[in-house]
Amino acid sequence: MRRLALSVAALVVVVVAVAAAVRFGLFSMPAIEPGLTTGVARAGDAVLDASAAAGLRLENLTVQGRVQSRPQDILAAVDHERGAPILAIDVEQTREAIEALPWVKSAQVERKLPQTVHVVIQEKTAFALWQRGQRYTLVDAEGNAIVDVTGQYGDLPLIVGAGAPRAASRLMDSIAGRPNLAGRLRGAVYVGERRWNVLFDSLETAAAVRLPEGDIAPALDRLAALERDHKILLRDLEFIDLRVPGQLIIRVRKPDGAVAPSPAPPIPDAGPKQDA
Repeated sequence: MRRLALSVAALVVVVVAVAAAVRFGLFSMPAIEPGLTTGVARAGDAVLDASAAAGLRLENLTVQGRVQSRPQDILAAVDHERGAPILAIDVEQTREAIEALPWVKSAQVERKLPQTVHVVIQEKTAFALWQRGQRYTLVDAEGNAIVDVTGQYGDLPLIVGAGAPRAASRLMDSIAGRPNLAGRLRGAVYVGERRWNVLFDSLETAAAVRLPEGDIAPALDRLAALERDHKILLRDLEFIDLRVPGQLIIRVRKPDGAVAPSPAPPIPDAGPKQDA
């Protein structure tokens, strides 16, 4: 009797699966009259209702990989309440709805019969905070916008300027290759979509380091050497201009806010220039 019961249960699952496949167009049927089509759809709905009554219904939603995405947003994307026929859930449409959520990079959706839908998501990683006036947007390493936020977000560097998100990854990779500069970037302004002014250690008190257009590696090598030998980033400077090869232009910031020239730190490769 137990073997017979198992066989009947298996047959019921097969019949319900076939009915659901027909209902949701998983394989084609010959063309039929509109009235008959409506009748087939109603029959499919009845079969799905019967399947739910037999235990094939949504009771559990499990999500793997969620950190930033809100649970209520994922529930809304699934768009079925507890107790709904689990075979009525279109896994492809559900996947697309979940991937449309701001933090989701990719998703997989799977039915685990009889009562569970399992979702695996890969979320985007916030790379920088992009400021446009009073608007702040988290962006990923590819420069794609994720979500707007109200202001500073953790320790993410602040980037400013049109085109900044697309260009920031290359800048940060270059800085990361200099150990005594890596991890210290706090802000970067993309000037005219051509070059960067960067701030290390602080957004409020740091000197703006003016980098050249094009290849910034020589300028960053020089800055790293100046920091290693003279701790130039710790000095009270308004800016450090490295745009011209072989030249160093700095401006000292006086405590009262006035600006006056100051001797630049000595460097071995070229005499420094001062800018009043």
